[in-house]
Amino acid sequence: MEEFAALAGVSRPTASKYFEKKDAVSPRSRMKIEAMLKEVDYRPNLLASRLMRKDSKIIGVLIPSLGDPFYASIVRSVAMNALAYGYSVMIECSYGDPALESKAIENFLSVKVAGICYAPSGIRQVEKKLHRIQMELPLVFIDAVFEGANYSVRNNNRQTIGLITDYMLGAGRRPAFFPMPNVNSNAQERLDVYLDTMKASDESPIILPVGQSLRWDFEEWAREEALRMIRSNQLDGDAIICANDRVAFGVISAMFSEGLITFKDQNALSISISGHDNQPLSKFTCPPLTTVEQDVENIGKCAIDMIMSLIGVISDEIENHIKLDGRLIIRESA
Repeated sequence: MEEFAALAGVSRPTASKYFEKKDAVSPRSRMKIEAMLKEVDYRPNLLASRLMRKDSKIIGVLIPSLGDPFYASIVRSVAMNALAYGYSVMIECSYGDPALESKAIENFLSVKVAGICYAPSGIRQVEKKLHRIQMELPLVFIDAVFEGANYSVRNNNRQTIGLITDYMLGAGRRPAFFPMPNVNSNAQERLDVYLDTMKASDESPIILPVGQSLRWDFEEWAREEALRMIRSNQLDGDAIICANDRVAFGVISAMFSEGLITFKDQNALSISISGHDNQPLSKFTCPPLTTVEQDVENIGKCAIDMIMSLIGVISDEIENHIKLDGRLIIRESA
């Protein structure tokens, strides 16, 4: 950049400022730089220039699955809200692998990210490292948490699971709960809320007997578990609340293949099925899935606002832990 600045007849800081934000330099300097750009094929190494500063203007985003549309929606929200502050995002995925998760964290530190948005994959091996890192830079947990997290933005499971359970009970159903693999804090939280809600309504809870698992292929896992229960006559209740939509996809597939998804009449299923999250594909299942929608847009916004507050970009005081309510989406499955 120093050679380019000399050719353009401006200082190096002025050239650097132009490539970060064109309007930040004077019209005369901008004209000189743009005239030289027409003569030479120059592209600045913005990452290298950012590494020279204390604030790289990069936010690290670490998620456990790239194939999950829910996490893709969160990443989009984080990226768009970061962009509004002039920051870009660096996305890493752990795929549930401790070595990859640890490496991703090291990658963030090597480029001096301004902060990290972290969706835990349930890998306990990195917990000590994360506790140390959150003492050094803003680390905001999204979707789920580890014990001892300083900052988090996530769904209010007590409100959303309570909402769908009360809805099923109000419809005269006796809902069973189909858990998710124990990959993060949501698994136990959602089960606990279901139990509490059933108890508060003087109803006996029904927890379907799934096997213990840390698998992230929720659809395939749920289909296998549902088929096993159907064939061994262990599927109880006239309604099923699935811990998330991807689990519900697998359950619907299993029930359809075994001939259990039928309509009593044109409007009522013989068994009601619901999910949680409102995945983009939820409205395209057969039947379309009743679910609870997480406030994904605000999860991303609040996470970025929290980081911006912690690094002093904004002066707003933001709570350390934010839980966002969801809304019930009623479709044909329940």
